[in-house]
Amino acid sequence: MKRMTLVMLCIAMAQIASAQSSTGTVSIDGIRTGWNLDAFAIETVQPIINPASCSAPDGYMIDSTMPGYQTFLSASLTAFSLNFPVAITVDGTRCVAQRPRIVGVNIMR
Repeated sequence: MKRMTLVMLCIAMAQIASAQSSTGTVSIDGIRTGWNLDAFAIETVQPIINPASCSAPDGYMIDSTMPGYQTFLSASLTAFSLNFPVAITVDGTRCVAQRPRIVGVNIMR
């Protein structure tokens, strides 16, 4: 029984981990805001990854109702203004306004 519980826990953890994808190190080309909601999107020089098959993958997006919004915005603006590359973590199962959903922004050097 303990072995079965351990196996089920490992499967659940693997599913959670696979629900996210990383861009690797990318350069921010622009930051968009608007669409009549408190949201922003990051455009990158490199092609946009789209693990959730969003219908408008022209940037990575998040809106202010989602956890981490203010932190992601601050990190993105800092990286853009200093011309630092970033690694963006994207939700593998959900979109925001038909765009890949941001779940993490790491400033790289």
